[in-house]
Amino acid sequence: MRDIETDDDVRELVDSFYGSIQQDALLNPIFTDVAQVDWSHHLPKMYAFWNGIIRGVPGYAGAPFPLHAVLPVSLQHFQRWVELFHATVDRAFSGPGATRAKNAAASIAHTFAMRMRLIEPTQDHIL
Repeated sequence: MRDIETDDDVRELVDSFYGSIQQDALLNPIFTDVAQVDWSHHLPKMYAFWNGIIRGVPGYAGAPFPLHAVLPVSLQHFQRWVELFHATVDRAFSGPGATRAKNAAASIAHTFAMRMRLIEPTQDHIL
């Protein structure tokens, strides 16, 4: 397996991951029915976001938390999001970039869940 090293690798990861979300019984309704995500606008933002996280490439500008804070989600949603993200990475990638991506996804989910008061700030468990 190869690592996540190029823009094309990030696009493959993002496309595959959000394809999984669109097929997921728990997460799809949040993205489709509640947030009404326009994938043609959302995916380019996610390419830029994950390129910054994984490869250190500048380009993402935004504050993702406020958009997520208003969603009717539970800890189970965050756990499933991390599970799908890790599975997507593990299907196609291995190496430092892949590890960085998985660690970042878990950290982001944990931080959002904590800020939404779905877990205690002192809780040791990271999603």
